[in-house]
Amino acid sequence: MKRVGVFTATRWERRAVTKAILIEEQIRIGHSVCVVGRRGACRVYVVQTGIGPVNAATVCREVLATHSWDLAISSGFACALTPSLIGDVLIGTEVVPRHELDSSSPRDISCSPDLNQTALQAARRVGITARPGRFVTVAEVLWLAEQKRRIAAETSALGLDMESAAVGSAAAERQIPFLITRTVSDLLDEDLPLDFNQFLQAGGWPGGVRQVLREPSRLAGLIRLGRQSRRAAGHLTTFMESFLESLA
Repeated sequence: MKRVGVFTATRWERRAVTKAILIEEQIRIGHSVCVVGRRGACRVYVVQTGIGPVNAATVCREVLATHSWDLAISSGFACALTPSLIGDVLIGTEVVPRHELDSSSPRDISCSPDLNQTALQAARRVGITARPGRFVTVAEVLWLAEQKRRIAAETSALGLDMESAAVGSAAAERQIPFLITRTVSDLLDEDLPLDFNQFLQAGGWPGGVRQVLREPSRLAGLIRLGRQSRRAAGHLTTFMESFLESLA
């Protein structure tokens, strides 16, 4: 049976992945709580790393040191850096870090070509649009469309996230096959309703709440983003069901 580690940043992404497996138990590996279950011929460990490259690097290194692994997946949601629809599956061929995790981090981290093809076929089987391409990982939320467009132009990347380079780096250190499978939750030419970076700082929540109260129009944007995230989550569950079955 294949041992697969799936690393997600938030509880919403973790929940979407765990819906794709038959949950058997919840265990602790180091400082991390893992939801463990099965799908097809896979024993799947779903881990919530927290947001950002530093959190993801710490958790992934700790978890991947505990067992032998057949595959490490960075999964969850992503920003599309090319024309896309909400819920499309973006499958990484490589990831470019736009931050320094540590001095030993490679500049470009490759994903498994064979698993990339398996993922594309799995998406087609369930009727979900999927595209392969480069990812870029950044250290902060890019919430303005102009920021996204600048990164897209500089990197020619397909998708944007905050964790995949860290997951890939930890997998490369142990020569574990690596893959990125994420669904689109926000688009290249749209601003997010808030600067979510303030929520990632200690004591940042009150300022974010005050911003919404001062500008009620931002509430509509939050509702829109919630709707998009639910669609992305649904497609992620469906895709992961098909992909994990394909690994048999």
